Amino acid sequence: MRGCLRCFLPMVFIFLFLITGGMAYAAEELPLTADAALLMDFRSGIVLYSRNATKPLPPASTTKILAGLLSLEMGDTEEAVLIDQYAASMPGTSIHLKAGQRFTLYDITKGALINSGNDAAAAIAIHMAGSEEQFAALMNYKARTVGCWQNRFCNPHGLTQEGHAVSAYDLARITRYALNNKDFRKIVAIKSDRMKELSGKEVIDLKNTNRLLGQKKGGVEVIGVKTGTTDEAGECLVTAAKSKDQLLISVVLGSGDRYADTLQLLQYGAEKCRHTPLKGKTPLCRIPVKKGTSASVAVGPARDVSLLVSPQQLAQLEKKTYLQPSLKAPCRKGEPVGRIEILLENNLLFVTELVTLEDVPRRPFWKII
Repeated sequence: MRGCLRCFLPMVFIFLFLITGGMAYAAEELPLTADAALLMDFRSGIVLYSRNATKPLPPASTTKILAGLLSLEMGDTEEAVLIDQYAASMPGTSIHLKAGQRFTLYDITKGALINSGNDAAAAIAIHMAGSEEQFAALMNYKARTVGCWQNRFCNPHGLTQEGHAVSAYDLARITRYALNNKDFRKIVAIKSDRMKELSGKEVIDLKNTNRLLGQKKGGVEVIGVKTGTTDEAGECLVTAAKSKDQLLISVVLGSGDRYADTLQLLQYGAEKCRHTPLKGKTPLCRIPVKKGTSASVAVGPARDVSLLVSPQQLAQLEKKTYLQPSLKAPCRKGEPVGRIEILLENNLLFVTELVTLEDVPRRPFWKII
């Protein structure tokens, strides 16, 4: 590229575009029963809707999202996990593990994420860290590394414990990170499965506790993630759902009807939050070309841009174009000459190069004179 981007003269082009970020509330209030709720665009991390989303609340078994992720990231999926008496005696939802049984770590993780087995989550913690307390310390450290601060994990399963709380926003961020793990994404999308004890003597059938999993409604398909229920936490649900070429993450905590609340959030995202593509290789402007057969050259983005934005957030979008003031012929198609930045409240959300869209040969020397 000719010249230096640091020397480019910034020219700001304002287009009616799309996006948002931060913790802004949606333009309308949805009639949800949940104490806290959030809708996030997976691709950008933009918050499309939130209610009490930064308030730490009991998360119940949605805790297992982080426990399962740590199991997959830190452990060898094929290593053997020996079930001890403590894990086998966990109260609440169980896959009925027995002391002395041995399973692969991958199967135990399936038991925690698909069937929401408290005994499976405890087995992960004891195998990975020696105790629930030490594993919870790993969970808290991991949460910090992905930028989550409104939480305190005290155990791997989400059973009621003083101080064990997490915000809807942090759960969404943890889930967004976890969905980049192919094993995690595969497991949370499974409706039913089996796990075999390594001796081959016993098989445990697994059935997902998420009634929305696989449901397609209004152009939205649910592909995960995790339910959670305790008397203290109420009904909780973290959901990942495809909507056209987008992926939405929703969180409801303390809900009276988690499935109805979740469907409202997803439909809001699909119907009210729109994406406006900026097509790659589409002319946005022209810049001067010195000594060329043409006095200027068309310039456009190198690739498509597609983002989600809520109605309220649309007005908060800022798009800046940094463009080289001129070129010198010959100029070849596809030559980078600047960049586009999309920002919200000075936070950079997206960047792509600007490139020339046509060749401009150098004029013959006798025509330059």
